[in-house]
Amino acid sequence: MHDVIIVGGGVIGLSVARELALRGRSVLVLDRGNPRDATAWAAAGMLAPQSEADAPSPFFDLCLASARLYPGWANRLHEESGIDPEYSDSGLIFLASTEDALCRLRRAMEWQKAAGLESELLSPKEALQMEPGLDLPIFGAVLMPQESHVTPRRVLESLQRACAAKGVETRTGVCVLEVTSANGRATGVKTSTEQFEAERIVIASGVHTSEIDGLRPAIPLAPRKGQILSLTTTAPAFRRMIRWDHAYLVQRHNGELVVGATNEDVGFDRSLTPAGIGGLLDRAQRISSRLGGLPIHDMWTGLRPATPDGLPVIGKAGLQGLIYATGHYRNGILLAPVTAACVAALIDNGPSPVTLDPFAPSRPFERQLR
Repeated sequence: MHDVIIVGGGVIGLSVARELALRGRSVLVLDRGNPRDATAWAAAGMLAPQSEADAPSPFFDLCLASARLYPGWANRLHEESGIDPEYSDSGLIFLASTEDALCRLRRAMEWQKAAGLESELLSPKEALQMEPGLDLPIFGAVLMPQESHVTPRRVLESLQRACAAKGVETRTGVCVLEVTSANGRATGVKTSTEQFEAERIVIASGVHTSEIDGLRPAIPLAPRKGQILSLTTTAPAFRRMIRWDHAYLVQRHNGELVVGATNEDVGFDRSLTPAGIGGLLDRAQRISSRLGGLPIHDMWTGLRPATPDGLPVIGKAGLQGLIYATGHYRNGILLAPVTAACVAALIDNGPSPVTLDPFAPSRPFERQLR
């Protein structure tokens, strides 16, 4: 019998497992077993809370807290695993192609600077001087020098190896069907062939959370498909991450330039489509016509676990011993360090790094995700 069973072996589940193992807990991770199914496997790896936020909120505070943990967290992962997550504090330039878009960026700058975050308004000429590859007609841009990124597949690999080194037991190819309970307390989990017991159960199963019976409360969580691609560059196309509306470009260390991403409400359909890939290629070439001549390196899809309000579910549930760490939508990579710290604090009955009330499993899911 383990101290903790974690359902889900993606970046959130493994981050929690590693943190608990560091604190002396005996941990069993049960994973469905296909790395390509992990949301993080398909992610671009942006750690960019500033560019994502429209206004101050508890969610922004959560993202910012995790971003501040990231440099030390990534370094320790590298030391423990021997695999570099390729953390890069490259910064990000957010382009505004209309006057309205530039006004929104200016408003965001005001409250973000009040929160102690750096940003700089750029003229079109200044943006082009910083990134000569740009040729999208713009009214201006904002430089966010504190935004960063990692390579998600390397994060997953380093977490897997770090967990193994810390004694975490991982079983792959295991589909959890039910959380078992007795007298108001979670007692374990059941698969099609086995039953496992533990004092505490952590649900980190992403898009498959809604398929697990026995959860109290049940979480209204659904997949949102993202199509994404990468181009091959022989020299870096950009020094910084580039964002324009919902399109983004991330230059990786291995020469790939990631172009993302669609956001589609199509259930568990993971097909690549002409509309999806074509739209990405069109936006990339509008940002920089030079990209039109680059070879396509790869194309893939991922399924993001989204709640109706777009916020993650982190906290204790209706059953004693049951803890949720799921529904991270587009921010699983970014939120991995702080989620792990929060879940460990809940299990140890210690202070949480941030307030978790807005992300409680028992909250009303009223606002609909756009």
